[in-house]
Amino acid sequence: MGLNRKLLVFSFSFSSIGGPLALVGQFLENITPFEVVLSLIIFAPITFLIYYLMNKFWDRGGLYDYVVKFTPKLSNYFLYFWFFSYFLYLSYTVDYIVYYILDLNGLISILLTIGIAGSISIITFLERELEFLFASMILQILFIIPINWHLKLVNPYELSITNILSTSLLYICITLTPFVGNGNKEGINSILLAYLITGAIMLLDSFFSVPKIIYLISSLSTFSLILVEFYSLKSVLSKFSNKSKRYLILAFVGFTLASLINPYMYYIYTIVPSLTALYVSLIIFFISTTLSIRNELKLLGFTSLGLLAYGLYSSLQLSSYYLLLEQILTIIIIGIIPLVKNRLFY
Repeated sequence: MGLNRKLLVFSFSFSSIGGPLALVGQFLENITPFEVVLSLIIFAPITFLIYYLMNKFWDRGGLYDYVVKFTPKLSNYFLYFWFFSYFLYLSYTVDYIVYYILDLNGLISILLTIGIAGSISIITFLERELEFLFASMILQILFIIPINWHLKLVNPYELSITNILSTSLLYICITLTPFVGNGNKEGINSILLAYLITGAIMLLDSFFSVPKIIYLISSLSTFSLILVEFYSLKSVLSKFSNKSKRYLILAFVGFTLASLINPYMYYIYTIVPSLTALYVSLIIFFISTTLSIRNELKLLGFTSLGLLAYGLYSSLQLSSYYLLLEQILTIIIIGIIPLVKNRLFY
């Protein structure tokens, strides 16, 4: 790597939290400064506990390594839910960029979807994710400086509990930071720096109306998050097979191409079970963590579990029988797999 590892790790953490350009461009318009501050405070226990564990040991297995160490019996449950969630993230987020952020259709949307999937595959195959994320970080910072933006005419102290909790959950992908580990602690403070800097940026920008062009440009940030997710999946799978990268790329391309049959339906029917599986996996992780950390930190663990439980509840599609059934089946089927595996092979 030509760049300093601390910078590369920071750019990974910076992009994993949303990244900030996506948080500002896609979600900040209806959020007040006071809600931003409270959302950061509520999510802080999750960020701190991840940082605390990274100081214990920090390798490419990320959160999976911690569950294996603390509660081995839960490790497969965590892994299957987590992998299922983020693998679906890869392809449906490509559709989200093309069909929702950029609002394209027709031949150009098909070509761009293929182009994005191809670009991500090439960057991943060449193992240049961290260098790309560094360049992306610089561009994101430049675009989220509120130059010539107009002040929002809202009460900065206006408060909505739903807005606060929903905004807190937007930071959830910062839990991917441990997957950039390589056995040493160089750049370990990046997760805290990325969280604080992103929080400061969001607080500043929350006083302004976000220009439409920033919403469109935020697709760069979303593209970068796909790379963060891809890198994390690749890191975990490398613990089991040296050929995992190739298979992961092929599967990603295959699912993305399949999504072109009906990208809108594909997006809805993959994001819903993906979010459900994500919250289940993180609840498993924080149960494992809370049972294992020092007593004085357990309150942070329970606070984290409370927020994740809210995330799981809010992800349930109670108004749609088919989507709710899909979520329930996702939990049941993935939950059964480790049990069946243990019966067959042990």
